[in-house]
Amino acid sequence: MDFSFKKRNVKRLYLNYSLLFIVIAACIFGSYLIFGHTFILNRDALNQHLPLMVKYRAAVLEFLKHPFHAHEVWSWQMGLGTDTFQVYSYYTLGDVFSYLALLFPVSKMTRAYQIILILRMYCVGLSFVYFAQHFKLRDNVILGGTVAYMVNAFLLYACVAQPFFTTPFILFPLIVVQIERVLQGRSAWPLVGAFFWMLVSNYYLAYVLGIGAFIYLVLRVLTHYRKSLDYPRVFLKLSFATVTSILLAAVLLVPELNAVMNSTRAGSQFANGLKTYPLYYYLFLPKQLINGGQWYFMFWSALGIVSIGFIALVYIYIQPKKYPLLTIGLGLSLIMLLIPAVGSFFNGMMSASNRWTLLIYLPLAMAICILLENADHLSRHTLWILNWATLIYLIILFATYFFQNDDAMFMPVLFLIGSMMVLWILNLHGVRHPDYWLLAIIMFNAGFNAIYAAFPYNGGFSSRMLNRGEYQAMTKNRYGGLDQGLNRQYFYRVSTVSQNKIVPGVNWDNDLTSGLNNIDSYYSLQNKYLGQFNNSLQNIQYTPNIPIRQADDRTVMNNFFGVKYLFVQSNSDNAGKIPAGYTQHKLTDPIINYDVGQPSDAKKQSDFVPTQTIRYRTKNAFPLLYWQDTYISPQRYEKLSASAKERALASGVLVNGNQKNVQGMSRTDLSNSITTVKSELISNRLNKVNPAHLKYTDSDETYQLTFPAMEKKRNRQKLRGSELHIDFSTIKYTSFSMKDQIKYEQQHLLQMAVNPGSYINHRFNQYKYLRYHIINGSPDISFKLNFKSRFGTATIEQPKQSTLSLFKKVKNGTMNIGYYSGNFPQKLTFQPSKLGTYQLKYKVTAVKLGSHYRNQVRTIQNHSLNNLKFGKNRVSGTITTTRPGILTSSIPYSTGWTATVNGKAASIIRTNQAFVGIRLPKGTHRVVLHYHIPGLRLGTVISLIGVAWTVIFGIATFIIDRRH
Repeated sequence: MDFSFKKRNVKRLYLNYSLLFIVIAACIFGSYLIFGHTFILNRDALNQHLPLMVKYRAAVLEFLKHPFHAHEVWSWQMGLGTDTFQVYSYYTLGDVFSYLALLFPVSKMTRAYQIILILRMYCVGLSFVYFAQHFKLRDNVILGGTVAYMVNAFLLYACVAQPFFTTPFILFPLIVVQIERVLQGRSAWPLVGAFFWMLVSNYYLAYVLGIGAFIYLVLRVLTHYRKSLDYPRVFLKLSFATVTSILLAAVLLVPELNAVMNSTRAGSQFANGLKTYPLYYYLFLPKQLINGGQWYFMFWSALGIVSIGFIALVYIYIQPKKYPLLTIGLGLSLIMLLIPAVGSFFNGMMSASNRWTLLIYLPLAMAICILLENADHLSRHTLWILNWATLIYLIILFATYFFQNDDAMFMPVLFLIGSMMVLWILNLHGVRHPDYWLLAIIMFNAGFNAIYAAFPYNGGFSSRMLNRGEYQAMTKNRYGGLDQGLNRQYFYRVSTVSQNKIVPGVNWDNDLTSGLNNIDSYYSLQNKYLGQFNNSLQNIQYTPNIPIRQADDRTVMNNFFGVKYLFVQSNSDNAGKIPAGYTQHKLTDPIINYDVGQPSDAKKQSDFVPTQTIRYRTKNAFPLLYWQDTYISPQRYEKLSASAKERALASGVLVNGNQKNVQGMSRTDLSNSITTVKSELISNRLNKVNPAHLKYTDSDETYQLTFPAMEKKRNRQKLRGSELHIDFSTIKYTSFSMKDQIKYEQQHLLQMAVNPGSYINHRFNQYKYLRYHIINGSPDISFKLNFKSRFGTATIEQPKQSTLSLFKKVKNGTMNIGYYSGNFPQKLTFQPSKLGTYQLKYKVTAVKLGSHYRNQVRTIQNHSLNNLKFGKNRVSGTITTTRPGILTSSIPYSTGWTATVNGKAASIIRTNQAFVGIRLPKGTHRVVLHYHIPGLRLGTVISLIGVAWTVIFGIATFIIDRRH
């Protein structure tokens, strides 16, 4: 089929689409509304998309009111502090839909967000209609393809979870049309506009769309224009469109690329180490085509189109010479889906995420359009081929049902069979208006898929949506109301404790609503130096998107970050795992749940345990900026354990880079800070175990990590006031083969059969375990190391390789068991989560947090930068030093920071691996730190050149067109 740019009457087509969209939108979003939910997912939408839209709206309004004033680009409320331009450029700055929030009052932001979601989806369908109208297709055929394009498993999730992923569904059809325009010798200016929108929308999406556009261009030229193309002319036009759009978008692209290259994502493990996908992926991939509900389980290979899409694929492959672009493109896509390296390549060389599949819905929808266009005049031979192909596909689906009895397949299979029956009826008996029959079955199929995805009680998305009014309630009670009345005139940070949820049922990392500076943050781009710092200290909570979380409740890290207040929910996990020095400061009124967590022998009201939100306060929080006159050399620092590195934060400063910066300073005394505690690992079979060669073959076997010296009371008392760490310098796990896994599980059943007459059905168990391991991707690299203490269970976890953005390769880690103000414990309970061989090398460390530590903290506080003042993108203060030293901080290091000392420019140095520092000589100093966006000036200059370039070529094009 050929593109045509001839004008056609499309008013009725767009009207019909708008009416049809009302029905589709009711199916996609109606279930949420009926059952009292919003369209706000309790993860990314809650943490990022909605609050950032609100924040960005306020920033835009401020800019419009005062366009020539300085505007805030550094925020202290995003983790330890970050460049808001870099955050906004990923989520909102280039998103044209986010600006619609300006049309709503601030009190209606949640409603605005949801209306914009619906509008995004409307534009997805609108874009496909615009694309498809360039072919000789009947209106109802276009509408059928539009429904198939809009309602798929990818978009049903993305439109509510990550709404900017709807943008490429809008952009890709537009880009293809404009590329086609250039190939046919027409103007390149529309392609400039499409490319510019692509580049400013989001760098990641631009990367995926750019690759997709290039693949389309190559395949289109090879399959259609190979002999007729004016290559030099087309090359010049494509080059002009590419260069012009890049120049114009440089003001966003240059700072974005700088942020990406200096983020925690740089240097991620390629494809999470996968060379092939797990067996279940290949087994279940066929059913993904018509039921893609397991998008995350399947590395984002969501697919999930209407069932007639399978028949359409078979139809175009019956006549591949007639549709070479589709057959080659879709065949290539299938091959790409089988290789993790492809997913990693499209995902910026990181995890094997198949979000690139957003590109293949356009050819899939076009294949459906082609089938619909020819559906009423298919030959008997073609029908039988379609019939047999459908039967074989059903047999494949039936076979996979024995491994995963997925009830969600029932209706898609019915629609597949029904679609095939309708095609037979249309061709054997003939009916009036066949387009309506086919459009109707697609509408019913798409509507059911949309409703099923959102419907509660079946694993749909509703269970993860906020209830109506919940967002407002949550933001009002972010900390149980205990943030009210806090003095916000001076700088401090806040946090919670790990796994402790004041708001139940949600993962809430970012805090953009309370006005407090929470150390936790969840963004796609995080400061790489902050990542290095957390990895060096082996923070087991670290992930590239969430580098700190609660610092595993480690005392010195919390103090170093300046955490003055902790907010803790008394009935949640780790409620007793409070870092040293934090004492109860304020509590909410007690509420008693008489049915949960109460003693069985309660006799009076005071025996019941109340539920409260508790605010803890410490006097040991480090200042934001402070002077230190002792240093730790990088060579000495690298020899320290992770616990020793953390403890050293209170002793001296590590200066990265030029060691001339520490001239005149003395070396740090690191004595009297940590104590190594001898330990032994004992199995519940009473045998001593070597952790360096731990072969775990029985899932019920547990271990005791004992401390022999702690059997003596005086030794336990010596370590009072210590935080117990387990420093793992080596963690290596090797899973058993599937055959060995099943063998050990069968042996375990025999060992458990101790009653007379017990009998084990080995054949059934063989199937049961085989099925379990296939569905769970065994063998794989994931595991957990669990240590139980009186504070709860502490865990080091190796995520599965199917974990995409939050994946990390665990080779070491420091586990904080908790702070023991009293006697040190004599043992801990340890249990791995999976069978396999573990190689563990660790030291048990007692981090002393007594008077010596408190004196060090007082010294740091006495050396703080005084008269601290905050302005937009700046912080200043004064200090008097008695000798040369380093003014260090917990401000994340960036090349965007500049400094003056007493009015003269001073060099910014990187301290403690990740933070801003300045060398100060002896004397009294006024220090001013100022932040500017790295790369913005260069990007602005390039874009101004791009504007001039565009104006010149625009005028030239106008003159040439006038002459013609």
